[in-house]
Amino acid sequence: MLDVRRIAPVSVDGTADPSSGAADGHHIVSNNNRWSKADFEFRDLTSEAWCELSFRIAWHPEETSKTVHDFAVIGVNFLAEDGSVIDFAYVPGLARSQIDPHSSTIAGPAHHGRGAASSNRIACTFLVPAPARHLSLTIRSWRNSHPFSISDLEIRQHDRPSPAADGSSIGMHPRNEAGAASRSTWLPLSGEPTWLNYGIVPGHPLVVRGQLIRDGAGAEGALVRVAFRDARGQELPLPYDGIPVAPEVGAFIDIPVHRRARRFTLELSPPRHAATVDLGFQLRASDASIDLATPLEVSAGDSLLLEDILGEDTPDAAGLLEKALERLQRRSDTANTHFKSAWDSDALAALSTMHDKLHIVQHGDKPIAADGKLALCGHEPWTLPDALTWSEDPYQSPGWRLEFQSLAWLLALADGPGRGARSRAIDLAIAWSNANPWGQPADPLSTYPSSVAVRTEVFLHLLSQNAASSSPAALKRQRLLFAEVIRHGFALAEIVSQNVFSHSLLQIRTAAALLSLARAVPRFPMALYWRSVALAQLRSGFDQLLAPDGSSVEASWHYRLETASLALILAHNLEGDADTEEFRTHLLALVNEPLRLTVSITDPAGMLPAIGDMPHGHHYASWLRRLISTYGRSLLADRNLAEELSYPTGTRAIIAERAGIAAFRQYERKPNWANLCTSFNVQRHENGHFDCTSFVYAANGVRWIADPGGSGLHDAGPARQYLLSSRAHNLAIPDGREQTAGTGWVEADHGFSGARLLRIGTNVHGPDYGHARTFLCLDDLSAIAVLDRFQTSRNHASFQGFLHFDESVAVALAQAGLAIGFRGKNRLRIIPHLVAGNFDGMAVENGRGGGPTVLQGFVSHPAGGLQPANVLNYLFSGPGTACGGVILAASEQGLRRIQELLASPEVQNRLR
Repeated sequence: MLDVRRIAPVSVDGTADPSSGAADGHHIVSNNNRWSKADFEFRDLTSEAWCELSFRIAWHPEETSKTVHDFAVIGVNFLAEDGSVIDFAYVPGLARSQIDPHSSTIAGPAHHGRGAASSNRIACTFLVPAPARHLSLTIRSWRNSHPFSISDLEIRQHDRPSPAADGSSIGMHPRNEAGAASRSTWLPLSGEPTWLNYGIVPGHPLVVRGQLIRDGAGAEGALVRVAFRDARGQELPLPYDGIPVAPEVGAFIDIPVHRRARRFTLELSPPRHAATVDLGFQLRASDASIDLATPLEVSAGDSLLLEDILGEDTPDAAGLLEKALERLQRRSDTANTHFKSAWDSDALAALSTMHDKLHIVQHGDKPIAADGKLALCGHEPWTLPDALTWSEDPYQSPGWRLEFQSLAWLLALADGPGRGARSRAIDLAIAWSNANPWGQPADPLSTYPSSVAVRTEVFLHLLSQNAASSSPAALKRQRLLFAEVIRHGFALAEIVSQNVFSHSLLQIRTAAALLSLARAVPRFPMALYWRSVALAQLRSGFDQLLAPDGSSVEASWHYRLETASLALILAHNLEGDADTEEFRTHLLALVNEPLRLTVSITDPAGMLPAIGDMPHGHHYASWLRRLISTYGRSLLADRNLAEELSYPTGTRAIIAERAGIAAFRQYERKPNWANLCTSFNVQRHENGHFDCTSFVYAANGVRWIADPGGSGLHDAGPARQYLLSSRAHNLAIPDGREQTAGTGWVEADHGFSGARLLRIGTNVHGPDYGHARTFLCLDDLSAIAVLDRFQTSRNHASFQGFLHFDESVAVALAQAGLAIGFRGKNRLRIIPHLVAGNFDGMAVENGRGGGPTVLQGFVSHPAGGLQPANVLNYLFSGPGTACGGVILAASEQGLRRIQELLASPEVQNRLR
């Protein structure tokens, strides 16, 4: 078993909440939401190791916010050995936030079971990425209606494993690359400059904020070489205002780094005629070791922030454009005659955007608007009324509202039959703009970043389609459309440049839309700046979500494919742009292995495993075919990818440990194919599921064991919280404790005659448990065994396993040791198998409602929410160790063969 360190908090001098820090060890947090808090500090943690923070929370007896999932918030700030703060863009197990650098929510009392009426033990697990050694912790009021108290805080952290007495390695060897994702975009500096380029807004400063992280002792620092260039790319002569010059390096800014981490701010005052600036970061001493954390946070000064431009006003888009042009020292023209000088007709005519192409790759030519009806988010077509309030929600669906507010359907409407189709689409776009002044959205979901990104490109397309007309009415429309484009540009730039959605597909989508906008309006004074910010974020964004070895912090294979698709579309859009050729080449190399893995785990029916978030309504083989044939033909030169695309017949096994996936299939171009896939990726990325070692299984062409699926864009409230939980997936949980953040790794991979054994160790159950799940499968997948082993230092161990069946499968208990699944003429036998301890029975549930902790027997509905389906749960227990699971057999012959294997000494030795 693992050795566990227990670390107690040390005292913190002073606190922002005078009620916290009672002498009896109980800390009271009042209900001044967001600002009431208790502060703690933990020191001498082990870097690159997982830790579990735990404490007891006592609820107020009159608390009313019992069912909220964000009752309170745990805030975490990581410190280096010398106490300096390290700004990680991503930490496994925690979410990025703005009040605290990283956070995790505490759910209300109703989420902790009947026994939590007065108090409950809270546990939060996360990785401590290097070079952090200490952390400051805040427990913050969020939505509680009354004060609560906390006590008994401690952090338990795994020490390095020591061999068990029996020589087993269960639960002992977590992969050590999880922390690398926190530093994936750190740039190691050297004696030669690492150059970054940014656009300049004429007449305005460029403010650059970042952090340098030093490895080891010493007082070495870095310097930043500065070179301003004009619009033709020629370097402007020295000196520059306020920047010293040295013969060897030219203009430079010195950044001393006396501590392990140093935040810096560069405030540059560009000289006249400056269009861009090159910043070259390098070491002052060649033997130093310093990293630059990227992407940097940049701005063009406070005077060009939306909040500052608008002041106390809430003007429409046209009013914002007027105010912005005044700030940009451009003469505004209210006569609507010369505002076109701010755009380029040729650039608009050559408009190339991302999200319209992505939609076609994902869905083909399937229309979302036809005959006056909108078909959005899998719902029944909705008839577009003559007048809209822009707060419509006919299906009480967040997903429908997001698609509606994105206005993507306007482009389908504009391409419809009839001479007035385009005119009506533009009128509706302007009506939306008029109904949504800044800060007063008709529907708050219209401000969600993905909706803003898509809508930006919609306004660009409508402007492009109307740009050639010169009638007075057309000029008025053009001005309004252009004003809305610029308003969206300011909003996107602030979202993107502040790194709010780092390590997220949202960051890529918003940056992609900003880049499309900047390229379409190159004469607008902000265009070069917007373009540079977007490119910097896209470079880091793709590196954060895709790795050359196929690994990703994103657990959902749907969103991994969406990320790879956007990378290929962007590479296509940038073709012929000399300034971005290196980036384009990098993108093409980056997507190769992720695409190969995606193709390899796609099942014979063309579907990806429903692991993590998985929106309904996609056929992934068709998606891949459209993507590669349109944007990825150059990738076919890779023999490995080409081989996977040929989809070889016979038995296939794909075990990609770094990508956190294992898949097996049997396929002979006949309908009776079989497939098994399990995920053990690092969890939990923000909005990720607690589903390590969950699996899906199909045999004889029938999907038997299914993942509930669902998506954060389509599900909300209790349904969403259930779909994220461990009990909604096909896994085992010990003693009623759901999974936490952590990872899985391959402990054993053995082939037998006609079969294969794969054992996956995990640390997702916290420091109290060692765990491994074993898959034993026949090559033809006619039968498999799924077995879990839990070890604990406690006197008793028990666990409950779950099998969720496709909604089309009926399940019945035939006897105490046999359940049967039915689908048409096909049958699946489910038989418990005991290895160590006791088998304590199994049961079938369907659509059990109640509180958040008892919801069971559901899968996600295609239109959002939940639909009932059968789930079988089985229980095992034992003194300190429990080991067992189930056999799933689709044929009598397969059942006999796998039972023979389970009885063989070779397999039994690997299960003990």
